[in-house]
Amino acid sequence: MLNFVHIGIGQCGNRFAEQFGKNGRLAIAINTARIDMVSIDRKAISPKNQIHIAMNGHKDGAGRNTEIGRASMEANIEKVYDAIQKATNGVSVDRFCLWAGLGGGTGTGGVLPLMRYLLAKGHKVMLGLTLPRKKEGWVVRMNAIRALTNILGELDEDRRNIVPYIIIDNERIVGGIDTANEIIVRDLACFTKTTNNVPSASAFDDTDYSRLLDYKGVVSVVHSSISVESVKGNDIFAKAVQEGWDKSLLTKFNAKNATGAVTLVIVPTKLYNTKGNKELINENIESVEALYPHANPYSCVYEAKNDGIDKVIIYTMLTGLPAPDDILDEIYEDISEQISEDKERRKKQKWVERQARARRQKLEYDPNNVDDDNEVVVREAKTESENKTIIMGGESAFSL
Repeated sequence: MLNFVHIGIGQCGNRFAEQFGKNGRLAIAINTARIDMVSIDRKAISPKNQIHIAMNGHKDGAGRNTEIGRASMEANIEKVYDAIQKATNGVSVDRFCLWAGLGGGTGTGGVLPLMRYLLAKGHKVMLGLTLPRKKEGWVVRMNAIRALTNILGELDEDRRNIVPYIIIDNERIVGGIDTANEIIVRDLACFTKTTNNVPSASAFDDTDYSRLLDYKGVVSVVHSSISVESVKGNDIFAKAVQEGWDKSLLTKFNAKNATGAVTLVIVPTKLYNTKGNKELINENIESVEALYPHANPYSCVYEAKNDGIDKVIIYTMLTGLPAPDDILDEIYEDISEQISEDKERRKKQKWVERQARARRQKLEYDPNNVDDDNEVVVREAKTESENKTIIMGGESAFSL
């Protein structure tokens, strides 16, 4: 089984790392805010593997300021690397997986400097990045798309280092974020664990796994399951896999664009050993592979000897997928519209404020030099009982 070390940067990244720690993987948490690390499960991530990187003279936290996140990581990069080396304790690491939520400060700003440093040290790296939901506001989403654009540009230009990456679209999450994180981590952890089993047909070893991750681009891992009774036609696997992709919390993709792919199938013993089913399973695997015709495909079948398993379980990993430009363009257009609306609103607000200031600046009164703005009319009015002098000024009048 490949040895992945999971490093969470910022609050969102820490939650992912914590989930991997709960699944028995070595996990490390990095944050600028101590308060955000208090709730981390110490059994999942040991306190010695929780690294605080706030800069001197700064309060805890980055406050969604990506520059603070970047500067904090750069200022503490050697401290971070030393802590990572101590955590791994000299054990060979196949890949460091960096997890960060895009849109905030620490993860958004800190992931790129740490990636660069690890690559410069000769390590292999993989990224896990999340896109914020609409309700988090246009400022957060603007931070996210700018950061992701910078990251993807750097990955594309790097000819020496291949950094595959997972993109999680939080807009596709129904329900709680924590539950979604558990599902994503569970699928990734179970996929890796499955590759350590003894295959019943063909093989998919660690070398094959490493080769799959040596393609540039997006990575997708999806778990699907089918009841034993449903395994009748030769396209039932393909339908289940396609449905899994459609419901996946990972960003949308077109499987036809995959460069690498593997289908891992876990089959209950009773089903697998029934006459004719091995051929049926192979036909179904071929129907799955037809979904990604341009990929270099692997497949592997494992026999589930546990009597409690009554379903066929399928894991599909696609690699070398192109960047999700459709999603990024959609976010860009949405943000651009919101920014235009906000600019217009602020322009109107500023105009109103300037007019108000202008009125207030004209306010002036000198009791020794009163302007004779209103015509004063003096007339005499005689009545039967008295003479009255009435002084009229504007709309007021009084008698003398």
